[in-house]
Amino acid sequence: MLPRCPRRRRCFRVTVLAGLLSLGGSGLHALTIPSDGSDGIFAPSSSVVIDLSQAVTGAWNAPGNGNGVYDPAQWAIVFKYESVTIPSGVTVTFLNHPSRAPVIWLVQGEVSINGTVALDGANGHAGTVVRTFSEPGPGGFRGGRGSDTHTLGSGGMGPGGSHYGANNDHASSGAGYGSAGGLGATSWSAQTPGEPGGTYGNPGVFPLIGGSGAAGSANGSFGKGGGAGGGAILIATPGSFSLNGQIRANGGNGSGSGGPGGGNRGSGGGSGGGIRLIADTISGDGILRALGGSGGIGSAGTAGGNGGFGRIRIEAFTNTLTDLGNPPYALGVPEAEPRIFRESSTPAIRSVSLNGETVPDDPRSELSFPHTDVSLAAAGLATLLIEAEFVPLDGEVLVRVIRRSGRDETVFASLTGGTFEASTWSAEVPVADGFSTVQVRAGFGNGE
Repeated sequence: MLPRCPRRRRCFRVTVLAGLLSLGGSGLHALTIPSDGSDGIFAPSSSVVIDLSQAVTGAWNAPGNGNGVYDPAQWAIVFKYESVTIPSGVTVTFLNHPSRAPVIWLVQGEVSINGTVALDGANGHAGTVVRTFSEPGPGGFRGGRGSDTHTLGSGGMGPGGSHYGANNDHASSGAGYGSAGGLGATSWSAQTPGEPGGTYGNPGVFPLIGGSGAAGSANGSFGKGGGAGGGAILIATPGSFSLNGQIRANGGNGSGSGGPGGGNRGSGGGSGGGIRLIADTISGDGILRALGGSGGIGSAGTAGGNGGFGRIRIEAFTNTLTDLGNPPYALGVPEAEPRIFRESSTPAIRSVSLNGETVPDDPRSELSFPHTDVSLAAAGLATLLIEAEFVPLDGEVLVRVIRRSGRDETVFASLTGGTFEASTWSAEVPVADGFSTVQVRAGFGNGE
């Protein structure tokens, strides 16, 4: 099964907009926010769960019907609202689209959030329940499974997912994003946690991407699941943005419950997600949070590692927020036409085929039958063909194979031809029996 990873770096199309100029509410500045208001006014009077699977698939600038538009080329679910008002005591949460794409709110008028907008990743499973991959916030990545009587656990997903350890007796490490994940604790040398997840992305939170998942822990039949990554949201308005409530995209916690003594090998926390706000003015005493999840507390000094924090970005001509965010937000001045969607020169990388089998344009990596993206007749080494755009030829292209059960592996791809603008790469990928997901990432410059 072959999702592109990070799927946030895929092939992009250029969309030209016309007639969508909006003026800043202060009258001093003009921001172009491409919203036609077709999803209406968003003003829930009670807590609501937005089912992102109801989004219509198409180009992001197609008219909405209240459920948003899922644009596979941009890997985003886009709502084009007239205005947004979330009263105190009201919480807005999300049910993921099958693609787990992030959320973008493009707003014509003012934004007022006195309640809560939550895109948190789920906690990892306990050691006494059915093993599942914990679900991220929209735009984030899943946490790994813990071991059980018959199978090993798995690594966490995403560009900052932590790795499954070398034996069947260890706590797991935390996932990374804006900072690296924490190493799982050990009580003796034979208990070797997998490596924590590293950093990725950039302070501009562009392209929009969420946090990664932590690996599951290994403790025979009592392994725990890793926390999932926090989601990602972009909210843009040409006018004023009042925040007296909270927007959060925290990573899910690891687990330490279940098993002998109620604990044993704890699992790692997912990393915090991404939050980006664009407005003429932003004010209020609300809070912004994109924290990593806590590692599960195991017994005998074997706690899971904490997840790294996410990334927060604010772009406003006037900012009077009293809270500095956690992690502290990066502050910038908006461009007249803020970059919201990827441009033609944005680096992109995608899997094309595996052993001659074509990878779908919008892979889902369900890791369950019959929902396979690619099926192979036998295990062994398989040739993965990769296309890249605007990736330096002396950069590194890495392929990470995350198995539903067992250790994940990372291999390097080799350049086979092309130019900086369009190149091709190839990697020999170790494919095991059962389900796996293959994630491709390019590293160059500052490693992000």
